[in-house]
Amino acid sequence: MQQSKQRYSPAAQDAAHAGLPESFDLNAALRILQEVDPSSALYRRTRELLDESVEVQPEIPKATARGESKFLTIGMATRDDYDGCYFTIQAIRLYHPEILDDVEFLVIDNNPAGPCAKALKAHEYWDRSYRYVPYRSHQGTAVRDLIFREAAGDFVLCIDSHVFFPAGALARLIAYCRSHPQSNDLLQGPLLGDDFKPMGMCFQPVWSYAMYGVWGLDERGNDIDSPPFEIEMQGLGAFACRREAWPGFNPRLSGFGGEEGYIHEKIRRAGGRNLCLPFLGWIHRFERPMGAGYSSGYGDRVRNYLLIYDELGLDPAPVIRHFEEFIGQAETGPLVQSARAELASPLHFFDALYCMNLDRQPERWEAIERRFRRLGIERGVRRFSAADTPLNHDIGRALSHRRIVAEAKLQQLQTVLVIEDDVRFSPDAAGVFARSLQEIEGRDWQLLYLGGYRSANSPGNKPGCRPLSISPLVPGTHAIAYHRSVYDAILDALPDNAVDMALWLLTHSGLDDFYAKSLQASAYLTFPAIATSGRILLEQQGAFDE
Repeated sequence: MQQSKQRYSPAAQDAAHAGLPESFDLNAALRILQEVDPSSALYRRTRELLDESVEVQPEIPKATARGESKFLTIGMATRDDYDGCYFTIQAIRLYHPEILDDVEFLVIDNNPAGPCAKALKAHEYWDRSYRYVPYRSHQGTAVRDLIFREAAGDFVLCIDSHVFFPAGALARLIAYCRSHPQSNDLLQGPLLGDDFKPMGMCFQPVWSYAMYGVWGLDERGNDIDSPPFEIEMQGLGAFACRREAWPGFNPRLSGFGGEEGYIHEKIRRAGGRNLCLPFLGWIHRFERPMGAGYSSGYGDRVRNYLLIYDELGLDPAPVIRHFEEFIGQAETGPLVQSARAELASPLHFFDALYCMNLDRQPERWEAIERRFRRLGIERGVRRFSAADTPLNHDIGRALSHRRIVAEAKLQQLQTVLVIEDDVRFSPDAAGVFARSLQEIEGRDWQLLYLGGYRSANSPGNKPGCRPLSISPLVPGTHAIAYHRSVYDAILDALPDNAVDMALWLLTHSGLDDFYAKSLQASAYLTFPAIATSGRILLEQQGAFDE
C-alpha cells in the first residue's frame, strides 16, 4: 500500500525551523517575561529558551566585542584568505613586538559564511588585541572603508591581508603619527619586491591593463631616512590615515578596482597631502597559485571608474577609451551603457540600496534581482541577510530594518532605501520617483515611503507638492527610504535583539504602525504608489510588475 505524504501546517514548519514543538506558544512565553520576577529561575529559563529560538541564527561567527582603544588600528578586509591574515598578523607580533601595546588588529571578513570564517574568528581567543567583524551585505575592495568606521585607533593602517613590513617600520610610523596628531594626509611607503628592493615608490597616473596607475620609482625614497615627500598616488596595499580625517570611499563601489588615484584626489580636495614615507616599506604577496577567493570582472571595474569620475566631476572619456582599446568596443559598450543607466536612475540619489532577504529563500532573491535588472539598478543593490524569526515574521522585519539603519549610521550613509524581497514596482516607477525627488529637494524629510496603504483617514497631497503626500497614517515599510536625521530616533526606540523586539511588538502593532503614529518623523509618500508588496498587492490600484 502506498504511504501518503505527511503534510505540515505553516505554523508547524515555522516551529520546526525554530527547533520548537508545534504547540509552543510564543505569546505565552513572552507574558512570563512580562509578569515574572526577573531574578526568578522561571524567568531566566524562559529567557534562555527564547534567546535560543526566537531568531534562527545564521551559520556565521559573531563579531568580537570591542576592546580598549589603542593608538593605531591595523586593519584588513579579507575574503577567504586565512593564510594571508594569519601570517601578516603573526609577522607583526613576532617582528614588531615594540608596538603591540599601541595597536589593535581588526579583520573585516567579507565572506563570513565561507571556509575561513571560523579560523579567522578563533584568533580572538589567544590575542586580546584582535577583533573579528563579519560583513556580508556588500562585497569588494572598497569594503576597506569599513575598517575606518569600525576602528578604535586614532590612526588607522589599512593593509591587504598578505602584506609584510621590515623590522622597525611600524614603530617609526607610530612615532610619525604621534608627532602629527592633526594630520589630514594619506601616508604610504615604497613597495618592496621579493628581493626586498624598492619596486614602486608611487603610482604614475597612466592607464594600463584595465587599471589606472603603474608603478614608478623616485630616488627620494631610496634612503629610508630621507624625509617624507609628496606623491600623486600609490597602490593601496598599505596606507595610513588619521581616522577622523578619512574622506571615505563611495559607498556604491563594488567588486574590484577603482580606488587608486580616486582616494588620493579626495585627500587633496579635503586639504591633505599624499605622502611617501621612505621608512614605511611593505612587501605584498602578488602570486596566488591556488587562485584568489573572488572574481575580478571588467564589469565592476568599468562601473566603479564611471561612478568615481561622476562623483569627482571628471570627464569619463579616458576611462571608456582605455577599456575600448583593452577589451574591445563590443564588450565595453554594454558595460558603459549599464553604468550610465544606473547613474541616470533617480534611485542613484541614495547612498545605498538594501534588499532584505532570508538566507533560506534564495528563490525570492533571484526573483527580485530580475525586477532590479529591469530598473537598471541590479549592481547597486546590497543584499541584506534578514533576521530569521519563524515564530513571528514581524519580529524579523522590524529587527532587519533596525540593523540596516545601524549599519547606515556606522558607515555614515546620508540616505538609504530599504526594500523587502517581495516588492513589485509600477511601470512608471522611475518617472514618479524622479518627480518626487524634485519636490522633496530643500525639504526636511526623514522617511520617504514608495508605497503603502491608503485609507479614508489618510491626508491627501500637500498643496503645491503633487507627487508627494504627507502621510503619518500610511504604513508601508516594504519600500522605505531613511534620512540620516532619523537614524538615532529609530535606534533609540527599537530593541537590538529578537526577544526584546518580540516584547516591544506586544505594545506596538508593528513597525509600520509605529512609524506612522509614534515616531513623529517627517514623512512623505510618493503618489501614486510606485512599489507594493505581495502582502498588499491585491489592494493596490494600477499595474505592478511580476
